[in-house]
Amino acid sequence: MKETISERVQTISREYGDKIAVSQGSWTITYVDLLKEIEKEAQKMEKAGLKAGMRVVTVLPNGYPALRFFLASFFTGVVPLPLSPRYPRELVAKIFLGADAQCLLSDPSFGEISGIPQGMMTENGEITYPDTLNPPKVAFPEFESPVACLFATSGTTGLPKLVMLTHWNLLSDIDSCFNLVDISPEDRMLGVLPMFHVFGFSIAYLLPLAKGMTLTIVPSLHPLNAFVESLKRYRSTVFLGVPALFSILAGARGKVEFDLRPLRLLICGGDALPHTVRENFEKAFGLRIIEGYGITEASPVVSVNPSPEVRVPGSAGPVIEAIDLRIVDENGNDLPPNEVGEIILSGDPISPGYFRNPAENAKSFKKGWFYTGDLGRLDERGILFIEGRKKELIIVSGFNVYPQEVEATLLEMEGVAKAAVVGEKRALRGEMVKAYVVPQEGVTLDPVEIVKFCKKKLPPYKVPRLVEIVAELPQTVTGKVMKYLIASSGKEVEVTE
Repeated sequence: MKETISERVQTISREYGDKIAVSQGSWTITYVDLLKEIEKEAQKMEKAGLKAGMRVVTVLPNGYPALRFFLASFFTGVVPLPLSPRYPRELVAKIFLGADAQCLLSDPSFGEISGIPQGMMTENGEITYPDTLNPPKVAFPEFESPVACLFATSGTTGLPKLVMLTHWNLLSDIDSCFNLVDISPEDRMLGVLPMFHVFGFSIAYLLPLAKGMTLTIVPSLHPLNAFVESLKRYRSTVFLGVPALFSILAGARGKVEFDLRPLRLLICGGDALPHTVRENFEKAFGLRIIEGYGITEASPVVSVNPSPEVRVPGSAGPVIEAIDLRIVDENGNDLPPNEVGEIILSGDPISPGYFRNPAENAKSFKKGWFYTGDLGRLDERGILFIEGRKKELIIVSGFNVYPQEVEATLLEMEGVAKAAVVGEKRALRGEMVKAYVVPQEGVTLDPVEIVKFCKKKLPPYKVPRLVEIVAELPQTVTGKVMKYLIASSGKEVEVTE
């Protein structure tokens, strides 16, 4: 039987006893007391009728009470499905039904959903469970390692799929990351990422507790002084962020004098880190960011640069030991170094599949390999570079255009805040590169100048010929642009010169 997260937490609690496990604000708890609180919460769940394999959808704010619930779930075998409190209630209801869930947990600010058994988190962080639960309608699948949690994919191309992650999926990914990255139990993690996102859930919150580190939870970057105060109070050394977080910090540094010492290891995931964001942050704080690549179905980390000293800027680093990675063409044949193809994965961290979604399982999980839909290349050293999404590939006059490269170029232009690049088909001219560009506050951008800038940096077939200036781009809560939701206003400019 493979190790479970609950067994790991018990082992670590015995080993690290009186060491601070978690802190939030001025509050702290030791490993020995954390174990007691987890067991107490697990008893409450069992008393409420929650049993192994039952699903609980959560829309809880970031903080220790939510973490305590997730850890208790691992002890009881209950399967949590964390969602963003910002999700519309209608979407939460759809996901609840898709998960065949037994109850919903929220705090009062979320409101109620008619017809769904709902528990509440009180102001002091205590959870009250509903008196009745929805009975399960379908048998929950069983694997060699039990399913620990469900995660809704970020949904950049449509409604989320429900990814099953087992205890061993998560632990094998955590252990392999820990072995590759320059990190130790003496390090102290600063957790700011949302718990409903797998990168935060697994690496920012589970990893430190699975390795005997001290975890400091900061529910939000706002207010900034509370974030900085927690950093200083607990002398955090490791910080995980998405590009939007690093951008916010760099922007704040231009308005308020503060530093991020004693942080020494800053890891960016969740999306590609734009060159300008990395440059602005590192200039502001004198700290270097290391990047990685992950996907929910891989629990989530696939590759990561081990340390600032050996990083390859712009790359996703070497692949972690627990994962086998191949770059393949349309026929599934392996490609040589530096050729772009689809990334496919196998190994212990890879999900056993999507819950109640046989069509997607047949499409994505084939002969022991998970087909990510992401495009990438491996160089001669085995360093991974991400080129974008397979579905987003643009073909201009027979040439492949990867939107991520064009977006990175656009973000280098002064006055550009955000950019999204898509392919637009024209009846007589085939596919054309179109750029949606968000200007920085107070800046007026000229589409002709944007195209001229790109001409200096890109081959002709990659240069956007259609440009639309927009006020904002639809994004997921972690900052990924949802390109399928971008709607043209009809005010695009075609630049032919």
